[in-house]
Amino acid sequence: MKRHRKLSVILIIVFAALGCIAFIAYSCLRAEYNRQAIEQLKDSLVSRTAPRLNRSATITIDGKQHVYTAEELGEETYYQYKGKTYEPGKENSLARLLFEENQDVSPDSLDKLIQVRHSDEKITKIVKNLSDTYNSQPQNGRIDTQGRITPSRQGHVLDTEKIQSDLTGYLKRATTDNFSASYTTTKTEPRWSSDDLKKVNTVISSYSTSFNSGSPRGANIRIAASRLDNHFLLPGESLSFLDVLYDESDGKTYQKSGAIFKGEIVQAKGGGICQVSTTAYASFLFAGIIPTKRFPHSLPVSYAPMGLDAALSVGGKDLLVKNTLKSPILISARTKGNVLNIHIKSYRNALNGYRYKPRAEQISKKKAKSYLDVYRKGKKVKTIFLSKDKYE
Repeated sequence: MKRHRKLSVILIIVFAALGCIAFIAYSCLRAEYNRQAIEQLKDSLVSRTAPRLNRSATITIDGKQHVYTAEELGEETYYQYKGKTYEPGKENSLARLLFEENQDVSPDSLDKLIQVRHSDEKITKIVKNLSDTYNSQPQNGRIDTQGRITPSRQGHVLDTEKIQSDLTGYLKRATTDNFSASYTTTKTEPRWSSDDLKKVNTVISSYSTSFNSGSPRGANIRIAASRLDNHFLLPGESLSFLDVLYDESDGKTYQKSGAIFKGEIVQAKGGGICQVSTTAYASFLFAGIIPTKRFPHSLPVSYAPMGLDAALSVGGKDLLVKNTLKSPILISARTKGNVLNIHIKSYRNALNGYRYKPRAEQISKKKAKSYLDVYRKGKKVKTIFLSKDKYE
């Protein structure tokens, strides 16, 4: 009896052990099945987003390729499930959650989890970089201060609006194809070529004044004239005499000499250079070019009639000239002995048969009016009022 009881206990233990082993085996198999199911689900998520993550855009401009990844284009792919966002790389967490919640994991259902957002900022930055690289303004030919002609240069225009529109449209499409497009820049020609500038060879107006060449004032006039000489203006361009005559990049220095300040004669650095601006003012008027800014002195000067002088004062009075002709002009400012000569050069027919003659009328000891008479074929056709000046 005891032997049977002992055998029963042993059998119970054995069956219990076998049951435990079976349960453990089942649990292991179940866990492995779950792991494999989650792994497969994760792989499925990865495979469905990979085409979007890996797509790229190849932009070819004038034969040169520029390749951008989806990330560089500002495209972000992510998953969204029950209001929570899962970034690429977190597929395992999402797959586990979907599996545990026994969610529908059909391809269509997984596709609905995949979301895409775009950053217009990055596309704009790409397009700006392309614009900076390929867009260039045409460079007009110029004449430098040494009298040399600088050749003109073509410009290029890239249709960046088209590129931005194409890229934006591509990113908004649910395609997994890569983007590829070619573009070419359009050449733009300069308005003024080197050949045009070779025609700037005719003196269309001149004016001269005299000075004491051996004085500090004379030295200042020579420096100022050398700084103005060969300054070149295309139609519509302007020149500030303060900027030009006080440009010390040539290493030269003005001396102290007599200058007019608030109705008194004082010693000032650069005294005398107003004679250069005054002589130039008259020369411009003879070319039919009326400066946009001009000031009289506070006292009459000996080298010009009242009403036809042009004062300069740092921080105040300036002579500002804009080329209002339809052709380029070149300023020639030279001194020879005690004479300052300023010529305006342009095309032979730059004045179209017109002649211009400035004149001034003294109203009193301190007041004057100035005019510009316009002639054609020897007859005065018009008079332009210039200014009414008060010297005090």
